[in-house]
Amino acid sequence: MVVFLVFAVLAVGAAVRVVLCHRVFHGTLWLIVSFFGVAAIYLLLESPFMAGIQVFLYIGGVAVLTVIALMVTKSAMAQHQRTLNDPWSAAVVSLALFGVMVWMIVQLPLPEVPTGPLVEDGLQLLGAALVDPKGFLLPFEVVSVMMLVVLVASLYLGRER
Repeated sequence: MVVFLVFAVLAVGAAVRVVLCHRVFHGTLWLIVSFFGVAAIYLLLESPFMAGIQVFLYIGGVAVLTVIALMVTKSAMAQHQRTLNDPWSAAVVSLALFGVMVWMIVQLPLPEVPTGPLVEDGLQLLGAALVDPKGFLLPFEVVSVMMLVVLVASLYLGRER
């Protein structure tokens, strides 16, 4: 329980630092720390597959693409003025959205017992579904191509003119 709380505080604290950072690059580094905290929570919840997805997709994909895009764009590394004009209105909107999410979670009827049996070879079934043409092969490849397009577009936009 204590280890879970440590990783939860790490993930939430790093996420708060992402929002409060004034530089995009530092915010991205805090985002990576937050992703690691979430991956550790998945490991504590005995879900190594989700932890692996968290590390490979989010840290290895999204965060690294963001870092590369920032490094090839000189203007992103320069000192900037704050873009948030009114932090109080942002706080009000954030608290309102948080309240709506809490209200929805409280209204959600949670089952008292597990809804189905745990499949022993679930990871093998998921792996087979990811490469099956009738399964998730097309969405999996679309996401891969989309990430490649984001990388190429960031390099194109960040090139010298």
